[in-house]
Amino acid sequence: MIGGRDGFIELLERSSAELYAEHPDLMDTGGLIPTPNEIHEDDVALFDEGRDAGLITVLRGGRFNTLDRPIPGGHWGLLSRSRQGGWYNAEYLPQIAAYVDAILHLGYPAGRVLFELPGSALQLDLAILDDSGRVVVLGEAKRDTAMLENLRTNVERRYAGAAPDMTTPKDEARQLAWRLWTVAPDFTWLIGPNHRPAFTTSTSPLRLAPTADGRLPAASHLGLDRQPEVAMMPPPMLG
Repeated sequence: MIGGRDGFIELLERSSAELYAEHPDLMDTGGLIPTPNEIHEDDVALFDEGRDAGLITVLRGGRFNTLDRPIPGGHWGLLSRSRQGGWYNAEYLPQIAAYVDAILHLGYPAGRVLFELPGSALQLDLAILDDSGRVVVLGEAKRDTAMLENLRTNVERRYAGAAPDMTTPKDEARQLAWRLWTVAPDFTWLIGPNHRPAFTTSTSPLRLAPTADGRLPAASHLGLDRQPEVAMMPPPMLG
């Protein structure tokens, strides 16, 4: 098996062909559509490390599970189907890299780290929970690193004083601000290709202040390095 970025692209190509074999009525070809999005070697290394550690399980067609809420056939997909072939879902690789980094390198027990939460938990991309189920770290993933600073700037500029009205058309800054006001995490983790800046987070007013070294603190610094009482904490009810 080829490793690294070439191996990851080979996985995507094989997965696209598998999608076509399963859905020839929905796809005209099994080829992988070239992506304009970055596939960073360091994110792929974390992806591979997560697979080796059993945190990530990749199944047919590029479907995959993390340890929380696995389902037969895979909960999420590295690819989406289109008539022109398999389309790479670019946010997932940085999001997986952050998930693996949190558990294997920052020391958060896997039972505290949740990936791609359901609607009842505001569809957070990533969450790290304390013993009470409160979201201490809220992760927001984007396919492009350049999007992260614009997102933070817009959140603070537009929604520092009050939570947004979610009955109006939603954009990414409005959605993140709504999540931050609702959840009030201690830290916000903005996640892009090989870039994961962390921010101490407060509301009234809403502020995202870079941490001292720009990184998410290790679990031991937040008292979250202990295993939770249950093997896997459930998604919190937030909305």
